[in-house]
Amino acid sequence: MRTLAAAALVGVLVAALPATAALAADPKPDIAVTSAADKANYAEGETFTITVTVKNKSSVDAKHVHYTGGDSEGVDGVAYGELSTGFDLAAGATKTVQITGKTNHVAWRSGYGFVAFALAADNGEANDADNITSVRLLVAGVFDDLGGYVFQGGSSGAEWTPRTPGVPGVKVVATSADGKTKYAEAITDAKGLFRLAHLPAGDVLLTFTAPAGWKILAGENGEDDHTLAQVRADDSDEPRIFVPAKKVAVSSPSVSPSPSPSPSPSPSPSASASLSASASSSAGPGLPVTGTNTMLFVGAAAVAVAVGTVLVLVARRRRVRLQA
Repeated sequence: MRTLAAAALVGVLVAALPATAALAADPKPDIAVTSAADKANYAEGETFTITVTVKNKSSVDAKHVHYTGGDSEGVDGVAYGELSTGFDLAAGATKTVQITGKTNHVAWRSGYGFVAFALAADNGEANDADNITSVRLLVAGVFDDLGGYVFQGGSSGAEWTPRTPGVPGVKVVATSADGKTKYAEAITDAKGLFRLAHLPAGDVLLTFTAPAGWKILAGENGEDDHTLAQVRADDSDEPRIFVPAKKVAVSSPSVSPSPSPSPSPSPSPSASASLSASASSSAGPGLPVTGTNTMLFVGAAAVAVAVGTVLVLVARRRRVRLQA
C-alpha cells in the first residue's frame, strides 16, 4: 500500500510540473497608473489637461497598453489620445501621456467633475489594484445652502421621519473637506433642524457638537461626530443631511476631599500683641498717631484736678476762719 501511495504522489507531482512550468514561462506585466490635473480650479466650459503616468513594474514587457473603460461626470469631449490607440511598454519603463476635455454645467453645479479609467495590456495584468486611476477637476465660485436634521435615534442606522423628535442645541460647523477652512456654523432648533448658508459647491465636512446628555452617531458605525456632505448649486432647499443622536448618562464631576486643617501652634505673647494690634487696625479707623504719649497728658490732668480741689478746700477753710 505504501508503494502505491508513493507512486500516486509521484504521478500527481509529474502531472503538475508542466502547468507550473507554463506559469513560470508566462509571467504577466504589472501596470501601475497615476494621474494629475494641470490646474487646481477650473471655470465652467474650460479645457483641462490630465497627465497620466504609466509604469511597468514587472520584468515582462507589456504589449499594447490601452484604455479599457471608466467613468466620468461634469466633463465633455474627453480625448484619451495614445491610451485609446495603445502602446508597448518595456519592463521597468515609464511613459507619460495626456488626455483632454472640458468641464460642463454639471461640474459647475457640483463644484467638480471627474474622470476615472482603467488600463490593461494584451498579454495580461499581474495586479489589478493599481491599474485604475481618477482625477477630480474642481470648479470654484458657486455657492448654495445646506440643511439637515439631528434627530433622536438609538443607533447609526436609525431613520428619520417627519414625526421623529429632534435634538436641539447641537452645534454644526461646516469646513473644507480637510478641515482647514471654516465656512459656516449653525445651532439646531427645537426640531433638530439646522441650515448652513453660502457654502461652496463640492465636498464639505460637517462636525457636530452635542449638548451634555447626547452623543452623535455619525459615520458608518456611529463612532464619529462628523460626516462628509456634498453641496450642489441650484439644488432643492429641502434638508438633505440626517444624523442620529442618542441620550447618554451625564457624568458628574468628581470632587476631591478637602484636607483636614492642621492645628496651628499657639502664638507667642509678642505675636498675640501684634495680632491684637492688627485686628484693632482692621476693625475701623483709629486715632491718628502723632508720636506723643497721650497717657502722660491724662496723668498730668488728673494731678492738676486734684491739686486744684485741695486749693479750693484750703481757701474755703481760711475764708471760714476769717469770718469767724
